[in-house]
Amino acid sequence: MNKRHHSLRTRIWITLIAVFLMLALLSVYVASYLYERLYVDEQIQSLTESGEELASIYYGYDSESSFLWRVQWTDQSSGADVFYFDQEHPLLEPDSRDNLMIEFFTSDEQNELLSGKTIEIIRTHPSYDQEVLGVVVPLIENEQFTGMILLSQPLTSIYEPLSELRTVGLGLLFMFVTLFFITGKLISKEMITPIQKMERAALRMANGEYDARITATSKTNEINQLGESLNHLAGTLQSEEKNRTEFIGNVSHELRSPLGYIKGYAEGIEKGIIKSEDGIPIIRQEAESMLHLANDLLDLTKLQSDTYELHFEPVAFAQIVHDLLNRAEQVADEKNIVIHRDIDDSCIIHGDTQRLAQVVRNLLDNAINYSDESSSIQVTLKTFDNRYLFTILDEGVGIPEEKVQHIKERFYRVNSARSRSDGGSGVGLAIVDEIVKKHGGTFTVSSRLGVGTVVQIELPEYVDEDNEKGSENT
Repeated sequence: MNKRHHSLRTRIWITLIAVFLMLALLSVYVASYLYERLYVDEQIQSLTESGEELASIYYGYDSESSFLWRVQWTDQSSGADVFYFDQEHPLLEPDSRDNLMIEFFTSDEQNELLSGKTIEIIRTHPSYDQEVLGVVVPLIENEQFTGMILLSQPLTSIYEPLSELRTVGLGLLFMFVTLFFITGKLISKEMITPIQKMERAALRMANGEYDARITATSKTNEINQLGESLNHLAGTLQSEEKNRTEFIGNVSHELRSPLGYIKGYAEGIEKGIIKSEDGIPIIRQEAESMLHLANDLLDLTKLQSDTYELHFEPVAFAQIVHDLLNRAEQVADEKNIVIHRDIDDSCIIHGDTQRLAQVVRNLLDNAINYSDESSSIQVTLKTFDNRYLFTILDEGVGIPEEKVQHIKERFYRVNSARSRSDGGSGVGLAIVDEIVKKHGGTFTVSSRLGVGTVVQIELPEYVDEDNEKGSENT
């Protein structure tokens, strides 16, 4: 692995940290902002209402003492500092242009006050030396500025609840961090560790160790399914590797014997030990055996390819069976084998004529070759549920039950000694199986040792779609 790239565990932890920190900080910030904004706005609204109420009392009071008493009462009951300034207060001094100069306010604020507008301020109070939130309500009589009411509140009293909120936010942050580590541990246990096991198993598979397996330890279904898929892949690769090894061994074995015969007889003829008229026929026979094996392997390779296409057409399958049975009876007569036939002559299949004939020929040859002398073979072709069932039942030597499931494998022989008298290349039934699959059918074999073997081919009935559409229209 390239060291410049972080591991999956590191990337997940970094992502989790970033997400949790961002969420925690964002939550605290949003809460602080909203609290400050809403609370400050609420305080300004409250101070403004109190100031406007005092201004209305100012305009309608009977005596100044009663107004000042109301100012004092508001100061004590509202929680805010309330001040009343008239034109004689030291903070208000006339300038050379006969305008009021208020040193606590900016020139723009002065102009707004003089024009009768209420202003809001947040700044350091000259008397308390601390920041205050204030509302200033001007008092205007006969279009003349006669004073103002200042309601203020120290910002510290406003921010005290906010500091408590920030403390709560820090608690939430701590909770987030704790939750983060718990979640990280769970993710590490449920995801990262199993994935790392899968990575190690995949590397072992890449190095040819197809016995590598993964034990599902995660509670996550998807992770377990991925592990099962890798186990299935490992099993498939192991099986393919075994088949490849056996295939090479089988081909080598099948070629070794004829090549040995060819080499031996050629050397015998060359040295004059064997007469050419005796040796050449054997050499030719062994060469034909090798050619037959090569053709069978080429056939099987083609049929197992997804790109290989058969030439489909309406085929009179019953006629193919009759023709091949007529030829097979000549060989069967040499062993006094009687072939009984029960064929549905109406059997028509959508398929490849040559390949279907190859299937029937191969199965009939096997039935005759492995049947005892003076026995019988039953061949039937019947229709049921829009499908055809082709059956060959012989009274041959039979196959052990534990070996029946393997006979469709290439190069598999019931006789593991591989005697040349067994005949065949061991590829024929594998070819039959592939051809039947490509025709949408099934190929099954059942057998009892010493009793006989039954092979069955099930194929779909041919349907003329054009005629069906025509009949529907009529």
